[in-house]
Amino acid sequence: MYKATIRALFRRNVRRLNQGDYRPLLKMAAPDAELAFPGDNSWARMFRPVERSRAQHTTHRGPAEIEAFAQRFVEEGLALEVDDILVNGPPWRTRICARVTDGTPDGVYVNRACVFVEARWGRIHRWEDYLDTERIAAWDRHREGRAAEVEDTAEAVPN
Repeated sequence: MYKATIRALFRRNVRRLNQGDYRPLLKMAAPDAELAFPGDNSWARMFRPVERSRAQHTTHRGPAEIEAFAQRFVEEGLALEVDDILVNGPPWRTRICARVTDGTPDGVYVNRACVFVEARWGRIHRWEDYLDTERIAAWDRHREGRAAEVEDTAEAVPN
């Protein structure tokens, strides 16, 4: 019953995130929560430089940084589709692994990911995303190119 409840809660929170409401997810974050987002991309560099090593590298620490990540996720129009969720362990040491697809509504960015969460008593302490970081870097370049086009157009428009 516990594992089924965790899976249902995870799906509900993802559904709310896709609707633009990241508050249920933030309510589950412990004060010492960490997010590890891999690769050399704008998401991983939001708060600290990228470290290249095999060791875990935390990119976001605490509720404020995780909220900034979630807020950007919503602002970018990203959405997650949950394919499968695995739950293991007791309430004081729960591990959740979900296979998801994420992407933009226009289909410019689509990626497969594996999300690994470590929780204790229903509070998220560590969240790691594993996905194709080259696709994220390509999407960053695409967005930067669009931003440059908008700037060029704005400069060309007479006042």
